[in-house]
Amino acid sequence: MGHVYQKRNIPILFNRLISLTAQYGYTVALNIILAKVSVNAVLFLWCTKVLGSLLSLPANHQASRLQNKKWLLIGLELAKAVIFIALPLLIHQMTLFLGVLLIEMMSDVFNGNLMALIPKVVDRPNLTQFNAAITSVGSVAYFLGPLLVGLLQKQPATFLFDSYGGITVIGALTLLRLPAIRFEDQASRPCQFSLMKHFFKMIRRLLSVDGLLAFLVIYLLLDNMGTGMDSFEVLFVTKVVGITSAQYAFSLSFLAVAFLLTSTILATVRLRVKNITGFQVGGVIYITYAIGLVASRNFWMVLFSYALLALGAVLMGTMLDNLIQIGLNDRDRLQLLMLEGVFSNILAAVTVFSLGLFQNIGFGIKPVYIGLVSVTIIGYVGIEIVRIFNRNQSKESSKN
Repeated sequence: MGHVYQKRNIPILFNRLISLTAQYGYTVALNIILAKVSVNAVLFLWCTKVLGSLLSLPANHQASRLQNKKWLLIGLELAKAVIFIALPLLIHQMTLFLGVLLIEMMSDVFNGNLMALIPKVVDRPNLTQFNAAITSVGSVAYFLGPLLVGLLQKQPATFLFDSYGGITVIGALTLLRLPAIRFEDQASRPCQFSLMKHFFKMIRRLLSVDGLLAFLVIYLLLDNMGTGMDSFEVLFVTKVVGITSAQYAFSLSFLAVAFLLTSTILATVRLRVKNITGFQVGGVIYITYAIGLVASRNFWMVLFSYALLALGAVLMGTMLDNLIQIGLNDRDRLQLLMLEGVFSNILAAVTVFSLGLFQNIGFGIKPVYIGLVSVTIIGYVGIEIVRIFNRNQSKESSKN
């Protein structure tokens, strides 16, 4: 068994640190700029992002014709850098949203292909540590990207987006150190793309891997719950819990550090647990975070719930990545990662809209939170019951 970090996979970590810094920073900067234009502009930005995720599926279908994934990834990064640089020129034009649409499409295609090729450059026993390392550098980038927005806020928008474009180019150059990577079974692919065909084919493929479909749906449910709570979190913790804005800002910094520490520990320590067990433990911890946040009465309870959030999210996400990377072949792995991103974004958009609607018709934020957490827990328990029942039925059938 080789070392976790080798010459053939280290470029991925450098790329994630550099490029995600630009990606997170661009998102924050664009939201700030559009918020000054109008609320509808921010809403349209969200809709554009969801549409970009949907269009990333047929875009990836076409991009898969390029067999060498190394050059596909580099090309996507360079194209994204060009659009970053062009965005300030489009701020007061509708073509701005076309640029955002293209960025979202390319980002989803890039992320799907990158995560799908990791088993090509990382030995199977080392996947947990490497996937955790990606989360770790992502946490650092999540801190650095918005920080640049704050440091450069007095500079013209052109300078800021030029900086993000330059950073993305550097991220693309780090990928030159990757070996040539090809997926094994993409030589003969149909020319016509069908979302429903891909969806049902993927469902059949997931059912062939023990528990993978159930765990994927559970992950989408829990992640969606977290997204919904995060969308109105500032209102909840300041209006209901009663902490100050300064305390909330500190709690977000605490959360970033908690994510960094958790992912760093997983990246450096080899866990002696099965991926399924690790996922289940992470899921339970994540649910405990949600219950803890809703029940919070003071600043310290909020911090405790955030610590659970970081531990549960990192553990659950890392173990699911392992299950996908080990259980599926190259083509299925890529398609699943793309579909996961699309459904996650659509589900998040519907949930955030619904939570806002309930508040507009008179429900308080706390009852809305309780409803969201309750529905999620019911879904989680129901899926686990069905999974255990099906597993026991399979065992009985095999005995007979």
